[in-house]
Amino acid sequence: MKVLYRNNGRTLIRFDIGEQFPETLSDWCEKEKVEAAAVIAGIGMLENIEIGRYDGKEYVTEKIQPSSEILSLQGNVSMKEGKPFVHLHVSLADEDMSARGGHLFNGTVSMTIELVMLEMPAKFVRIPSGGTFWRLDVPQD
Repeated sequence: MKVLYRNNGRTLIRFDIGEQFPETLSDWCEKEKVEAAAVIAGIGMLENIEIGRYDGKEYVTEKIQPSSEILSLQGNVSMKEGKPFVHLHVSLADEDMSARGGHLFNGTVSMTIELVMLEMPAKFVRIPSGGTFWRLDVPQD
């Protein structure tokens, strides 16, 4: 992972082959004390991907093995149980150029990921709201 640009809350990060994603992003956010951010764009490729969809009670997941092109990647960073929580949704194109997507749990970078993030001055937090779902909130100090 390499931070290519970081100025005034605008950040451009490149992730490299073999890195676990979004785990590497979570680790960086913890190290840099990023508690609130909008992930506004991401492109690249992943393999060994786990995506899911929330059915109202829990996440139903699916594993995708072959390398897939990231068509769209967006989400946010908030604090959950005292640590940065990266919440991302992804659209992917497989080897047949068929699209699928959902909540991104994890994957391995198979080419690169180029990610644009807007860091926020507020603190975003996740609050339990039944089942496995934690809703986003901004605490009022």
